[in-house]
Formats: sequence, C-alpha cells, structure tokens
Amino acid sequence: GVSRPLIDMGWTEYPHQVGQTGATVSPSLLISLGVSGAIQHLAGIGGAKTVIAVNTDESAPITKHADYVIQMDCVEFVKQLIEELSE
Repeated sequence: GVSRPLIDMGWTEYPHQVGQTGATVSPSLLISLGVSGAIQHLAGIGGAKTVIAVNTDESAPITKHADYVIQMDCVEFVKQLIEELSE
C-alpha cells in the first residue's frame, strides 16, 4: 500500500491507498518507507502488529507510533535491504 502523495503523483492507483480515506491494513509487519505518518495514514495502519519506520525526519509523526525507527533515506535502506536479502 501507499500514502496519498504517491497516488497524487500518479505512481499507482487509488485502491492501493492506505489511510482514513483508503484501505485499512492489519499486517504482522509493516515497513513504512519515507511516510511522514499524518493522522489519516496512521488511521489506516492501526491494525499492524509491528511497525518499522524508515525516515530521515526523526520528528515525523510515524516515529512515535513505530515499534522500530531507522533514521535514514528510505531509498538507501531499500538498496541495502535488497543487497542483504540477495546474499
């Protein structure tokens, strides 16, 4: 799922939007990549059991609701994650 800004930029379609006006999700693990965590988005992820937030902004709202916070660029995080999983 994605947050509204990605929908607005045309990266994907509305059915993939997670949040108050989109879908509600309840995964065992949710990895939030570069999402600020506005209240509307938090409403959509409230059922997640474990939340990992990857964000450069240590004061982003998502960091207060995450179980784990990784303070770094989300693109770099994904590159490193893919590299690690490939090995």
